[in-house]
Amino acid sequence: MPLSRLLPIIPLAPACLLMGVMFLLPFGMVAVTAFWGQAPGSWLVDEAFTTRNFARILADPYFVLVIGRTLRIGVEAAVICLLLGLPVASVIVRARGQVRGLLLVLMLLPMVCGALVQTLGMLNLFGLAGVVNGALKQLGLIDRSIRFLGNETGVLLGLIQAFLPLMVLPLVTVLGRIPPDLPAAAASLGASRLRVLQRIMLPLAGPGIAAGAILVFSASVTSFVTPQILGQGHVQMFGPLVYQQAALVLDWPFASALCVVMLAALALAAALLAGVARLAARPRA
Repeated sequence: MPLSRLLPIIPLAPACLLMGVMFLLPFGMVAVTAFWGQAPGSWLVDEAFTTRNFARILADPYFVLVIGRTLRIGVEAAVICLLLGLPVASVIVRARGQVRGLLLVLMLLPMVCGALVQTLGMLNLFGLAGVVNGALKQLGLIDRSIRFLGNETGVLLGLIQAFLPLMVLPLVTVLGRIPPDLPAAAASLGASRLRVLQRIMLPLAGPGIAAGAILVFSASVTSFVTPQILGQGHVQMFGPLVYQQAALVLDWPFASALCVVMLAALALAAALLAGVARLAARPRA
């Protein structure tokens, strides 16, 4: 290959090397370990090839239930973040100058603070003696505290609060590329608001919606801190389950098999969302 073609690629070499060592190599090790075994009553790993770990996942209703619950909560978080993120992204796109920058900074703050700080804040907000229950009592709307935590509601609230920026930022990018006078032009030709939304806005925003949904879904199903703290031990999800198998039970092959199953589910979800986005972006007669 001529040197002139290699020159643009050379600056990417350190990043590619870092990704390979820190990202792809551990994933490869997890995939290999998933097909190893462990003798009953022993912590020693048997490197002989076996599919026993995957058979165990499918045969035990508990693991199937946890994986199914995790995927369902991930879908719910992605859908709710989309419904909340579209209006927020529209407001940010319409803003100008310093106001737009301020709104983007406020949207990014949860990502900067870290999951632990956010989750601890949610404890103070939604606890039995928290701000939300106290405000509802002061307004006379409730007599007894509502239990937001220790159930799927609390976990879902925490995931939405933590990962809403992952939906808003891709939406801001795609909505910012849409000419602002395009909906008005369609309306002047007789298109209703619903038709403008269906035929123009959603197809053009499809890639951003798909990217945001993939990011929120992936982050939600692999989250550890939020389900562990807000679930309070009553809502078992994928992250805490893998931690238990790897760090407490010390069954690394089985924990790796769980990771491979979840990675396959994430890849399938990403492929489906990408296909839906391509279909939505096709021009219609």
